[in-house]
Amino acid sequence: SSSDISAELKVGARAQIQGKVGFIRFVGTTSFQTGKWVGIELDEPLGKNSGVVQGKRYFDCKANHGVFVRPSQVKI
Repeated sequence: SSSDISAELKVGARAQIQGKVGFIRFVGTTSFQTGKWVGIELDEPLGKNSGVVQGKRYFDCKANHGVFVRPSQVKI
């Protein structure tokens, strides 16, 4: 179930998203869209941000290493 997945999503854990790998840096709600989100710091600069969305910082990483995805998209 989706609740089992989100229970495994812990900040600092390794994660995979669409073939890209990184560390979970944020789990929770955001002000940019409703619902639960997972912020991931990717190993490679294949992301969309540096942990900042619409001027709000959710986590800190290098430019283009951050990405936000739905919990259902994350593989541990």
